[in-house]
Amino acid sequence: MTQRLNQALANRIFTLLALIAIAPALLIVVDLPARAYTLNFLGSPVTLNFTTDTLLVTLVPVLAVAGVDWVLREHPSVRRGTIAYLFPFWMAPGIGALALSLLLSSIDNWALWLMALMIGVGIIGILIYAEYVTLDANVSSFANARLIVTGLTYVIAFALFTLIYGQRDRTVISATQIMSITFVLSLELLEPHRIGLRTATLGAAVVAFLIGQGTWAINYWNVSTWSAGVLLLAMFYGCVGLTQQYHQGQLARGVLIEYSVIALIALVVVWLLAESR
Repeated sequence: MTQRLNQALANRIFTLLALIAIAPALLIVVDLPARAYTLNFLGSPVTLNFTTDTLLVTLVPVLAVAGVDWVLREHPSVRRGTIAYLFPFWMAPGIGALALSLLLSSIDNWALWLMALMIGVGIIGILIYAEYVTLDANVSSFANARLIVTGLTYVIAFALFTLIYGQRDRTVISATQIMSITFVLSLELLEPHRIGLRTATLGAAVVAFLIGQGTWAINYWNVSTWSAGVLLLAMFYGCVGLTQQYHQGQLARGVLIEYSVIALIALVVVWLLAESR
């Protein structure tokens, strides 16, 4: 039974990864006419451009989310109905697919594009399997799987922060995008199954609001792309970590010192990056 289950899981994961890898390759050869729409947002005109890249960054994440749900439904706990909801487990793989799509749309070199696609699909595959394992907190590999999910989630957050900031869009656009991504990833990291969906949602909303405000400030500061990514990641890590520690009843002086040191290190890195410009 276990062997059949493992084979079925592997088949689903490899099928999903194949679809995620094929979709960008097919879209790259499609030449769709570009369309632009202008609307007013918060009193400012905003132009939205719809191209093949727009289809890429929309289709691949949707495909990833649908596929992850399909994979997770193979888990025995899901089959028994002991998992109340699955959507928090979609978050990191779906946003990872979004990061991969944005990265691919910014690469012109074919060799580099193919390498990024292969590495990105591999990371998403590892993340999907780790999410599958974390569905059961009683298995021996749960802690390692959760560590992988957490680590890769922060990597994805940093990638998206730098990619979005690097586009140099208007603050109203970039801050809104970063707030949305932060909310989704925070909901993943806060583990709604442990602290409750309502509590996790509120915590994720607060973290997203703080990071959104930080994005506005960083845009006025006019730092480099890498500096902005480091600052936003440090803020994100600190906000999520402190929220986790608070809800776990472990918010002590040592924890505050730890996050203060991380914030100081981030500022030093940003200063060094600014000096090297």
